[in-house]
Amino acid sequence: MYVQHLASLLVPGLVAGALAAYNPTCSNNIVTYWGQNSWGGAHLSDPANWEGSLGSYCQDATFDIINISFVTNFNLTGLPVLNHAFHCETVFNGTNTLHCPDIGADIKLCQANGKKIVLSLGGGNIYTYGLSSAADGQAFANTIWNMFLGGSSKYRPYDDAVLDGVDLDIESGEHTGYPAFINQLRTHFSAASKQYLISATPQCVYPDANLGSTLSSSWMDNTYVQFYNNPCNLANINNRWNFDYASWDTLTKTNANPNARMYVGLPAGTGAAGNGYLDLPTLQTNLMTLYTNYSASFGGIMLWDASWYSNNKAYVLGLANWVKSNMRCGHKHKHKHHFVYSLLDLDSSIDDKPLLNSTIVIYDIFFVIFHSDDINFCDILSSR
Repeated sequence: MYVQHLASLLVPGLVAGALAAYNPTCSNNIVTYWGQNSWGGAHLSDPANWEGSLGSYCQDATFDIINISFVTNFNLTGLPVLNHAFHCETVFNGTNTLHCPDIGADIKLCQANGKKIVLSLGGGNIYTYGLSSAADGQAFANTIWNMFLGGSSKYRPYDDAVLDGVDLDIESGEHTGYPAFINQLRTHFSAASKQYLISATPQCVYPDANLGSTLSSSWMDNTYVQFYNNPCNLANINNRWNFDYASWDTLTKTNANPNARMYVGLPAGTGAAGNGYLDLPTLQTNLMTLYTNYSASFGGIMLWDASWYSNNKAYVLGLANWVKSNMRCGHKHKHKHHFVYSLLDLDSSIDDKPLLNSTIVIYDIFFVIFHSDDINFCDILSSR
C-alpha cells in the first residue's frame, strides 16, 4: 500500500476539535458527571463560572458519556426526587419531582452529537435512598423505565427525551434490591430497539460496602471506580497495602457481560475531591501503568465533575486528549509509534515509498490506521 501527502498526523488538540462518539470496545472513553456544580458550591459568589448547561459539554469530543446527577430520593411510594443544583428548580404540580424541559432538549442535542446521556441514582450520603428488597428493586426499575427511559408516564422530567441508561452511584442506604433492579431493567431493555447502558460508581476500597454484592452478581457495562477520597487513591499506586487495582480488574473480567469495562475515576480539579488529584505528568505515568497491565478491561477514565471543565480547562483537555491519543481500541499498546492519517490525504494510485509493509484498515470515513509488524495495536478512531 502506498501513500501520498501524509499530512494529518494526530496531535494533541485534534481529538478535542472533532466530534466523536462513545465506543464500548475502546479504552479511551471519557466520562463525567453533570448536574451538581461542585465547583460552584465552593464559589457561591461567582455564578458566572458555575457549571454550564448540559448542552455546553456536548460541543466537542471531550466527553463520551455524561451521567446526569442525581436521583436523590427514590420515594418508593410516590415519585422519585431529583437534584440538579441550580439547573432546574421547577416541579410538576402537586409533586416534588422536577420538570426540566430545557435539560430534555439538551439531552437530545447531546445524543445527536454522539454522546451517551445516562441517569445517575444516589450520590453522597446527605441524600436518602435505598432498595431493601427484590420487590422494591423491581418496582423502582419499572418507575425509572417509565419516567426516564423507553416507557411512558405523565411525569417525565425531561419530557420525551429518552436517556441512554442508568448509573448507580450508591453511597448509602439499603442495597439488597439493586440486583433485582438491574434484572428488571434488563427485561425492559431486551424488548427495546435502543441500546441501554448499566453502570456503577463504587469507592475504590474493595469490595465496595454498598455495591459489592451487586457488582459481583449483576450485569454491568461500565464500572467507574472512584480512585479518590480514599487511601486507595491513584497517588498510592505503588503502595500495595492501599492500592488494589487487580481485584477490580478481576471483578470486571468475571462479570456476566463479556464486554464489561472498568474506568479509573478521578477528580477533575483540586477541590473536586478530598484527595486523588495529581499533576498531569504523574497522572499520565500512573494511567499508562494501569493501561499497560490491565488493557483488556480498561475502558477509559471518569472525571468528577463537569463544572471543573470550565474552571480547570487546560488540565481537563490535556488529560482528555492524552487519553484519547494513548489509550486505543483493542487490547494491545506495546509501542510508542502511532501512524494516524487523514483519509483525505490518502492516494493509493501514487507509487511512493512503502510504509513498513503495512496493512491498512479503514473505519467509517474518518481515519486510516496502519498496522505493521513493528506496531501491534488495534487503534480505531471513529465518529461512531
